[in-house]
Amino acid sequence: MRYAKDQDQAKEILNNGFSFILNNLSEFNKSNISFNQWLRDQFIENTIRFLKNKKTEYYITTTVKVTESKSNTDLFNTLEEFDASKIDSAELMYAIQQLPPSFRAVYNMCMVDGFDFKKASDYLEVSEDTARFSLEKAGYHLHQNIRQLQKGYR
Repeated sequence: MRYAKDQDQAKEILNNGFSFILNNLSEFNKSNISFNQWLRDQFIENTIRFLKNKKTEYYITTTVKVTESKSNTDLFNTLEEFDASKIDSAELMYAIQQLPPSFRAVYNMCMVDGFDFKKASDYLEVSEDTARFSLEKAGYHLHQNIRQLQKGYR
């Protein structure tokens, strides 16, 4: 659900993932990692591939690669604080799902799944700086989404 925009898309991603895993199970024998790690990586990689194939939804600055980060402004300096204890998991999931797909993907990969920028940028086929910038923007938009939810907008 974290990578999908809604339940229907999550089901489609899950079905595609299981199909991919079953068809490529022999690849696990060639890896030097645990089955759980291999399964997790395969699902995430398959999910990113699925999202990229949704051309009408997925957009990331793949044609413009950020080569260095020279931002003089910190998006987070101007944000109002919010009370995280008042956010339940359903609201947080909704706020994440409202992110643009590319921001949602990099946010989940780096903040939830623990990928470093190198691995995330490899999966997304962008530079590490682009992944960093996308994560910064994702955090900003997630914060805005949470603020809107706390104000009662949905």
